[in-house]
Amino acid sequence: MNRSIALIILGLVAVLGVPLLMRPSAASTHASADQTLVVITPHVPQIRAEFATAFDRWHKRKYGGGVSIDYRTPGGTSEIIRFLQSVYSAHALRVIDEIRTQDPAALADPTLSIAERFKPASMDADIVFGGGSFDHGRLKDPANVAIWIKPWKHRGVTDVQIGPLPKGADAARLAGSKDVTLPVSLNGTTIVVRVPMSAIEHGASVVGALKPDASTPAIIDLSRAEREVQVSMSAPAGLDPEQLKTLIGDNVIGAQTIYDPDQYWIGVAFSSFGVVYNRDWLKKLGLPEPTSFDDMGRPEFIGLVALADPRLSGSITTSMDAILSAYGWEKGWRVLRSMCANTRYYTAASSKPPIDVSQGEAAIGLAIDFYGRGQAQSILRPGQDADESRVGYVDPRGVVYIDADPISVLRGAPHPDLARRFIEFCLSDEGQALWQFHAKGDTRSASNPKNGAGEAMGPEQYELRRMPVRRDFYSVYASHFIDEVEPFAAATSNKPAGWRSAIGPILGACAVDTADEQRDAWRAIIAAERDATFPRDVVAAMKELFFSFPPHVTAKGETIRFSPETMKAIRDDWRDAKARQAAEVSYVRYFRAIYSQIIEISRTRTLPASQAAQTAPAFDRPAAPAGR
Repeated sequence: MNRSIALIILGLVAVLGVPLLMRPSAASTHASADQTLVVITPHVPQIRAEFATAFDRWHKRKYGGGVSIDYRTPGGTSEIIRFLQSVYSAHALRVIDEIRTQDPAALADPTLSIAERFKPASMDADIVFGGGSFDHGRLKDPANVAIWIKPWKHRGVTDVQIGPLPKGADAARLAGSKDVTLPVSLNGTTIVVRVPMSAIEHGASVVGALKPDASTPAIIDLSRAEREVQVSMSAPAGLDPEQLKTLIGDNVIGAQTIYDPDQYWIGVAFSSFGVVYNRDWLKKLGLPEPTSFDDMGRPEFIGLVALADPRLSGSITTSMDAILSAYGWEKGWRVLRSMCANTRYYTAASSKPPIDVSQGEAAIGLAIDFYGRGQAQSILRPGQDADESRVGYVDPRGVVYIDADPISVLRGAPHPDLARRFIEFCLSDEGQALWQFHAKGDTRSASNPKNGAGEAMGPEQYELRRMPVRRDFYSVYASHFIDEVEPFAAATSNKPAGWRSAIGPILGACAVDTADEQRDAWRAIIAAERDATFPRDVVAAMKELFFSFPPHVTAKGETIRFSPETMKAIRDDWRDAKARQAAEVSYVRYFRAIYSQIIEISRTRTLPASQAAQTAPAFDRPAAPAGR
């Protein structure tokens, strides 16, 4: 994209969108306070209200002045990050223009950094409160705000050294590209540039000869070259490392960390990802309460499963990634695709399925623990125990993925000191007590422990039913918790298998974008399985077709199928936006054809001639990796 056009678009997004992002939410409180902390959050109103009230009270006692929290709620974490990317990219372009005016030579400096030019108050918000560690890692990763600029103005050729070839790069593939991104040595320093192949003398032959262990002399027209400038959206919180270690203990839960070692994000609560269900529906269906994710694929639940679109909900993608990592490639995908085939709908927000399960609009769904437990809590009568609710929630043992729910301090925040104090409060006894103690309006809160000022700790009105992040809280205060939770014992030690990036494209194509076709094919399979007269080999063939993967045509023109062994090559192709879009369209076409074929087989009860000899190609049934 032309840089001027990009600047205009980003500017429009920032100008039009910032008022929406920066509009105070109804949960903003204490307008007459001495200071205001601007918080961007996906958290529900109950969490926002309790933390605003408690932080103001804590800050008055400790620092002598009240604080108003100005909440901004533009959507879920994925929407928040996308919007912040546009805002930070627009400001990065302004910063680059300033450098171009003041010191244009600095733009070609390999050590150029624009992070320090995001001065305090250059942005309008202080922190992002809530979401998962994956999304807060995206706030940290400077590659998510990457601007390509042309630092060399004057036309002319320059003798340079190209290479060595980046790890994992394919010289032959690069040689066939219109544009190429490579490290270039200039006057003894290396800088990564993107340049048209035509700007390199004898470009294809030079690039095709690149090696991973040596550089190659070349002549490049640098006036046509671009370089990338990146900046993190978040900044280190700056807490005392020893104090943080004392509060948190070992920085690990299961296979995950609790806070970023550089403090770009710090977990203040835990989230788990499990199954929410309606007990009335289970009684009607004659089913026991679910204990695993497999249960969501039961044929009795067809049309009764509530799911968020994994392309829009980072938290649901995290849950699905945990399922894949725990079950392995083959079984994991079958579990995911079975639950998708049972869906009633897909929503953009992960908070909606628990509500619909509660109201009986769905029988079961994937949910973050606090959405599931929170919905169960919201329908309880005063004094009623949680297990008496018509809504239940379970963390499947051995599979449950427990993740930190962090806070990130934003780069260029207007009140960085106040942002650090908010993290300090969230990690204090009073902040941690908000997550699991009974609300003060409940008679059971009479035994809530007191703070240093002799005041009972815990929420004022809403019982949040989240998991505190501090280890000592479970040994000291567990008897005061609403839920019997042991996250450090329950967390799975399964490390992510590295297949997360496939979840959106595959489930988008086989389920979300082909929802009606998939459900019809699934119903046909269920009906065939229940029909004792239906040929069993034909049923098996229908299922193999249903769970097959589409072909993928690589940039080299090779046709491969999805498997753990091919995922790297496919991910490399997806890095090109146009290639990814074309691939996803081809996947949708594949699944539509497959589902149509299944319907036809169910009608004729026979396999087409092409399928009769081989019910499903071997490459559609990739073997699970060793050890699974």
